[in-house]
Amino acid sequence: MVSIFRQYTFDDSFEQVFVSSKFLKEYQIALTFATDYDENHDPTNGVFLPTWDQTKVTPESIIRFKEEHPDVKVKVFVSIGNRSTQFPFKPQDNNSWIANATKSLTKIIKSEDYNLQVDGIDVLYEQIDASPSDFVECVGNLIKNLKESGVVREASISPSFSLNKDFYSCLYRGFSFFIDWVDYQFQNEVTSVFEPNNLVERYSELVKNDYPRRKLFVGYSAENEDWATLSPIVFFLGGMDILKKKRGVGVSIHYHNYYAEAPPKE
Repeated sequence: MVSIFRQYTFDDSFEQVFVSSKFLKEYQIALTFATDYDENHDPTNGVFLPTWDQTKVTPESIIRFKEEHPDVKVKVFVSIGNRSTQFPFKPQDNNSWIANATKSLTKIIKSEDYNLQVDGIDVLYEQIDASPSDFVECVGNLIKNLKESGVVREASISPSFSLNKDFYSCLYRGFSFFIDWVDYQFQNEVTSVFEPNNLVERYSELVKNDYPRRKLFVGYSAENEDWATLSPIVFFLGGMDILKKKRGVGVSIHYHNYYAEAPPKE
């Protein structure tokens, strides 16, 4: 049984996913993304805005999904950052970034304009144009502020190979008390994962060196361009071994709607 399943999504595609309490105890919807860049793609130093499709991700769609699956706990996360090199983490000043990010994300999460019943915050940057110490200070204190003020109840970080050692593992060590989940993105390994046992071995290394098993997800991308690194069959077989034999807590998947353009603003 998969304890937790997370879907990263830009729109309401979560409504088309089969969900059963026979296999899941919790379903996480991670909305992609809130970014601190304006409409001209210029950095705003921590002033975040949602870029998911707000015409499809609505309070009604979230409520409807929860009502249709009363036996599975449904949670909503706001994911900050972005895949690829666009919209990197790039604070202009640490103190003002923390203050701006705390204020703007509180507005997104708590404002009646969105009202999406958000449970948590997720951090998924695949490009960081800052020092490890700046990343840890800014993101760690943002998570701490949001949790201590009760804006969110849970927080996750989503590391990948190239950034794990210098950035995300340091963030976890400094703020582990405030981080509930670690959703490791296996599609970004530096070398291709050709065999299921390679995935299991890498997961075991992460448990040994970086993150506790009780928090560590197996992350995967269903984007075709990511299959060269980790194919669906290798992920499925390796992921099942991790869940059954290694007592992994859950899995996550990025779906094909991932790179859709945000609708134009009025």
